[in-house]
Amino acid sequence: MAHIPVQKIEDKNARPVQLFQEIEKQFGEVRRRAFEMFERRGRELGHAFEDWIKAEHEVMGWPAAELRETDSKYELAMTLPGYETKDVQVTATPTEIIVHAKLDEKAGNAHTVWSEFESNDVYRCFGFPESIDVEKTTASLDKGMLHITAAKASKALGKPIEVRAA
Repeated sequence: MAHIPVQKIEDKNARPVQLFQEIEKQFGEVRRRAFEMFERRGRELGHAFEDWIKAEHEVMGWPAAELRETDSKYELAMTLPGYETKDVQVTATPTEIIVHAKLDEKAGNAHTVWSEFESNDVYRCFGFPESIDVEKTTASLDKGMLHITAAKASKALGKPIEVRAA
């Protein structure tokens, strides 16, 4: 099992700017691809949602994932067949985990006649019902499965306030 470093961002309001700029570019490509499907169908209305989902899967990939919860942690598993640790970036914030995996295109002069592979550039963002402790978040890749463990953040205990009658 190969360890993957996790970019850890403690501030709930901070987001990794470069990563989100890249995701925004990907969404622009999804919009463009969905519009191509709309035009190819002769601008027939009523298929916007299915066009968007299909375009999103083509552009951003959509590997299968599963989230499990215990009393103290979340365990996330995601399929990434063919990816190596150097291809995977994991970012943890107190409220979400973002996975970006990208395979480098192989150089050469081969022309793809057809392909059933989805995108080689995958983005997934996973939100959690409770905050996580980013310092206790780990990731590893084993035989095409990405495993992420995120400890739940300890709940802050309130400070009792004395109430007096006036």
